[in-house]
Amino acid sequence: MLVPQLTHVPAADRQAMREGPRDSATHLRHAAAIPALGQIEIGGTASREDAGESLKVVAWNVERLRHGDAIAAVLAAQAPDVVLLSEIDNGMARSGNGHPLRTLADRLGHAYAYAVEFVELDTGNEAERAATGAAANSEGFHGNAVTSAVPLLRPFVVRFDATGTWFHGERDQPRIGGRMAIGGQVMVGGSRVTVVSVHLENRTDPAGRADQTRHLLDAIDKYDPQAPVLLGGDFNTLTATHRERNGDPEAWRARIAAEPGRLTVDVERHEPLFQVFATRGYGWQAANNLDVPTQRRQAGDPAPVGRIDWFFTRGLAASAPAVLPAVLPDGRPSSDHEALLVTVRVG
Repeated sequence: MLVPQLTHVPAADRQAMREGPRDSATHLRHAAAIPALGQIEIGGTASREDAGESLKVVAWNVERLRHGDAIAAVLAAQAPDVVLLSEIDNGMARSGNGHPLRTLADRLGHAYAYAVEFVELDTGNEAERAATGAAANSEGFHGNAVTSAVPLLRPFVVRFDATGTWFHGERDQPRIGGRMAIGGQVMVGGSRVTVVSVHLENRTDPAGRADQTRHLLDAIDKYDPQAPVLLGGDFNTLTATHRERNGDPEAWRARIAAEPGRLTVDVERHEPLFQVFATRGYGWQAANNLDVPTQRRQAGDPAPVGRIDWFFTRGLAASAPAVLPAVLPDGRPSSDHEALLVTVRVG
């Protein structure tokens, strides 16, 4: 359902969800009762009628969009036709309890479609909870978006997880919802092109991400099997499980040191989602700088960085791929992901 504003989830309801049972069946009941999880918020205003013969696109996991001014400056300098965004807060204490996507879209002269990935039942991860203190979320929404300088047609959402793995009792960041993709279509050279912002799960294994990819591509084929497609976003191609990467960080660093290309140029060998894309007619080589990592760490963080953000195309010619640094004026990260840039044409 398309709405001008997502339906509010009362704070008392969010508190009851957090304090009650935390299992898959309960998650399904809660998710079904939250209207916002079935809505797409439409806002902003497109500033141009069409994109001409090519489409300039940025994909960026903006880590809550709490550094909106810096991110807006990077995007404005590139003047993209379309921006594919993930990890955007709406009414979260950790990002000022505002709706930063609305502000960003207005600054860019873009329309937007925004959907909820998670209804957050707390104020974030351990570090965010410590920084937020006693402040509460006004809405608790966290999601993904497409913004566009040209009219965005037929917006849609594809959800990947109905079991609520982030809601289960062992998680310290309780959430209702799951990873998802949001997309729509824009006119390029007289043709409709499907554009999709994608966010796959980091706390699964490579086989799980391949399954999510199959589900996504099946949904796109049902949506429009003929239109050219550009997918962009955070595919979390981390080449291992969360436990392998975080259970013994020193051992993981040693493993990467012994195979230095594992997280960049050799990532395809470890993530079967690339084969899924290839068998379905999608390419990625021309749309990405394969040897450039897209994770950004705080200064002094020894964790390995890899290329986990990607563009995938079908029926499009890609050119001029670039990685844009996610850096604040003082040198700190504006996000824990760099931004990706590419230009595509139909053909």
